[in-house]
Amino acid sequence: MLTETTGRTAQDLATELAALWEADWASVRPGPPWGPERELREWCGRQGWEPLTFDRQLVVRGPSGNELTLYSNGHWAPVFSVGHRAWHVKADAVDANGAVLAAADEQWPAYVAAAAGVLGAPVWTGAWDAEDFPEPPDPAFWEDRESRLRRRGPYRMAHWTTGGRDGAGAVFVLDQSVSFPTWTRDQPGGSMISLSVYPAAGERRAE
Repeated sequence: MLTETTGRTAQDLATELAALWEADWASVRPGPPWGPERELREWCGRQGWEPLTFDRQLVVRGPSGNELTLYSNGHWAPVFSVGHRAWHVKADAVDANGAVLAAADEQWPAYVAAAAGVLGAPVWTGAWDAEDFPEPPDPAFWEDRESRLRRRGPYRMAHWTTGGRDGAGAVFVLDQSVSFPTWTRDQPGGSMISLSVYPAAGERRAE
């Protein structure tokens, strides 16, 4: 048996992407203000977000009800990426691992299509073993060739480069992972589709 843990759909992803496309990245990247909760809520409100956590990484609720994590090494600022778990399925027993892979095959095209409906055709899309799999423009964006071939991760990926509302640019990465136990007969596995949004190459602040 498989369990999907997010309760979200490909259409939910499209709704969230439409809002992220319109985000004021010049304001997001420096991170939220330190100060009264009111200022944080005002800062989030400008992006259509509702803050959910106030410790380490800031987690917000987006317009479609999705949770977004603003990754900043636990310091809130600067924001290096915005992440969202779009779909996650897990097996309850080892004999369902094959069904995990089948579900991953079935779901991936719908999520890529939903993203393309907002962002246009991806710069590239394909699987971990594709001959033309691109190297990341920044090491933080996705695994390099050696690691990808060893770990089969990202299992599948699509990415877009956009100008964004502020003209600063962002890289949208949709990837699918398959956990290591899925390939074994020892433990039940799972698969996840995640969205990450990064400042465009060359604009990511040093950690």
